[in-house]
Amino acid sequence: MSSVICAPWGFIATGPRSPQPGAPYTYVTTREFLSHFGFDTLRDLPDMEALEDAGLLSKDRLLAGEFPLACMEGDGDEELGQEDEA
Repeated sequence: MSSVICAPWGFIATGPRSPQPGAPYTYVTTREFLSHFGFDTLRDLPDMEALEDAGLLSKDRLLAGEFPLACMEGDGDEELGQEDEA
């Protein structure tokens, strides 16, 4: 998910700067994210295997650079929960 989609709901926050060269920003999930999806801690989140078993994710497709359309649609200016009017 992009930060444009998650930020308005308070699901992500800016994390510490990475110690990598160039000190890129990192992002972290928030308590709001956990609460919204019914988790108590990050350890409660499903792992890659559980997501693959449920048919929600394919590690091979992710590694090949294929991403779900929901993550790529729009330019980020749309309001959440509103569909485009044709």
